[in-house]
Amino acid sequence: MIEAIAQIGKWMLEKSNKSIVDQLIEDHGYPYVLNILFHEENGAFEWIGIEVEEANDDFKKYLFRNGSSRGINYSPTARITTLDNTFHQKVLGWFKKVESEEKPYFREMYHLLLDKQEAILAQLHQKFSELNDRAILSIKVNDQFLYDLPLFVEEFLFLVNEKDLELYAEHQLCSICGEKKDIVIGKMSVFRFYTLDKPGFISGGFHESKAWRNFPVCLNCKAFIEEGRKVIEEKLRFNFYGLSYLLIPKFVLSPSFAEEEYQDIMYLLFSQAKDIRIKDRKVQSFMTTEEDVLATLAEVENTLSIQLMFLQKIQSAERILLLIEDVLPSRLRQLFQAKKHVEKALEFSDQQSFHFGAIRTFFQSNVDKYFLTIVDHVFKKRELHFSFLLKFIMQEIRKDFYEAESDPTFFYKVRQAIAVILFLEQCGVLTIKGGNEVESRFASLFEAFGQQMDTNEKKAIFLLGALTQMLLDVQRMKRNSQPFLKQLMGLKMDERTMKGLLPKVINKLQEYDMYQRSHQRLAEEISTLFMMSQKTWKMSVDELNFYFVCGMNLCSKVKEQLFANEEETADAN
Repeated sequence: MIEAIAQIGKWMLEKSNKSIVDQLIEDHGYPYVLNILFHEENGAFEWIGIEVEEANDDFKKYLFRNGSSRGINYSPTARITTLDNTFHQKVLGWFKKVESEEKPYFREMYHLLLDKQEAILAQLHQKFSELNDRAILSIKVNDQFLYDLPLFVEEFLFLVNEKDLELYAEHQLCSICGEKKDIVIGKMSVFRFYTLDKPGFISGGFHESKAWRNFPVCLNCKAFIEEGRKVIEEKLRFNFYGLSYLLIPKFVLSPSFAEEEYQDIMYLLFSQAKDIRIKDRKVQSFMTTEEDVLATLAEVENTLSIQLMFLQKIQSAERILLLIEDVLPSRLRQLFQAKKHVEKALEFSDQQSFHFGAIRTFFQSNVDKYFLTIVDHVFKKRELHFSFLLKFIMQEIRKDFYEAESDPTFFYKVRQAIAVILFLEQCGVLTIKGGNEVESRFASLFEAFGQQMDTNEKKAIFLLGALTQMLLDVQRMKRNSQPFLKQLMGLKMDERTMKGLLPKVINKLQEYDMYQRSHQRLAEEISTLFMMSQKTWKMSVDELNFYFVCGMNLCSKVKEQLFANEEETADAN
């Protein structure tokens, strides 16, 4: 993954003709500059005044990179807050840190600044008060910007890498480029989930001085990794139902940057707006409702893979919640085919689409771990247990059950649950259990909604749910209420209760004088399936009630099939 990020960073720097120094410089964003002007000749310095100028369009000239709010920056360029504080803390403070006997250039400048600080501050205050706008404070030597002064650039690079250079080795191989370099660092700070604060993280007999062996990186590759992470953060970080992930492309074989396919894919990912929306067609995404980057990647050959890294930031620390590696475009195509199957089976409208939001409905933020487990299994095509899913699905469905009479949320959640199970089955994530089956007039309906309803008892329960919903519809029409809901025991019915429910439903329909021929045919089908089912049903209470509410929710589909069968019978006669 780190190699892939370094490759992206190298490509971005080459594409934009930026040097390693360029990618470390930040845009200060201020309209004016107050320059402290020096003249230098043969190592002797003279302060010659203060210059005010409009900020150069090429912001890198000022070598600006923000440091800590209470410390120095990485160069003596700083945004002015209060003049005195900025001068003492950011300018004098910088020279105080870098000056030494081994660096006479900076020592001479530091002492001159100390000697002339009152005069310098007086002119700065005068110029700044006349300006009446935001400005940065910087330095010029012999009318040259800091970027054009090699000693300042060298010190800038050292300070940027100073923390990482706390642990280094000389004349060793870099783990990224594979080349032998003068210096490799062993404590890179680009990703803050990599730490050496626990003994188990340190190789070489737990000696920290030898920990560079874990992950040696040369300074050039460190710069590539920093640039790669920056551009991925900007272009390929996506919000994901209270979480966020980085999408990291990785080519299976190291390509040439000049290859047309490589250029096309990199342009697609990094040269466009972060939220790619295709307005002329329905957006194809199963991650969220908007992003279709994965849909586009699914169309390429298996020359690359993607990694999805879910990161949690806690103050300055980072923690990897989940890393999904090596997902090929062929797997993405399978997932989009599963998505299309669900949308067709459940007759989604043009404004609707299936995505992971349906799964998130049943795995809220308090169970992020389980939600990410499902995401991981979907991409890696690893088996999930049906009972694990049903526990959470039925918890959510039961919450809204008692409001089903007045609130459509219950039926909406059940429809989402059906979509989730069907999607996971089509992805090859849910196993098919199998069992003895009998021919059914509803075979085409069962086939359309997957192979989880693969036993006679499951089919019977499903159809019983549909018949029960027909009774509830009759009660709503006749009484404007649904008292029979109480018979469903808050969707915690066991096998015995479920078997005893059929005669109760038939009896109620007869009481309302609404036990029609279609109801009778459906009851006959349910009875036949019950009689052909196993002696003891090997299903949990959650599973029993799930198939029951699925039948309630898809009652209209059962009616369509029922009436279609009746018409076929009438035509035959």
